[in-house]
Amino acid sequence: ERSAPIQTHQDLWGSDDTVGVVRYNPAERSLLAMCSADRGVGLFDTRLASPLRKTVLSMKSNCLEWNPMEPMNFVVGNEDYNAYGFDMRKLDKPLMIYKGHVGAVLTVSWSPTGREFVTGSYDRTVRIFP
Repeated sequence: ERSAPIQTHQDLWGSDDTVGVVRYNPAERSLLAMCSADRGVGLFDTRLASPLRKTVLSMKSNCLEWNPMEPMNFVVGNEDYNAYGFDMRKLDKPLMIYKGHVGAVLTVSWSPTGREFVTGSYDRTVRIFP
């Protein structure tokens, strides 16, 4: 026996591109953040069943994580060797661009305190950012 999904959402922002990463917000259970193959980073509200905001970066993002202590903020790791910090209320531009890798950022993870996060890259390094 196979279980059926509670909700299915297609045609996000008019795009048929693949969603590679999706994460629930740790404080607001109806809020999702996602990265798509069209280089987009977007927010989706499951209560309204509609997209909220989207920004498009210069290259595709590989990973996304919400800050556990400041759940309005999240970080994405990108193919352009950088990590981008965003405030979900202002997606028009990143709060901060974290540089230092010489390969694509493949994974990000926040510390339990939310004060720093770690990135892992194709360049075989791990970096900790404040």
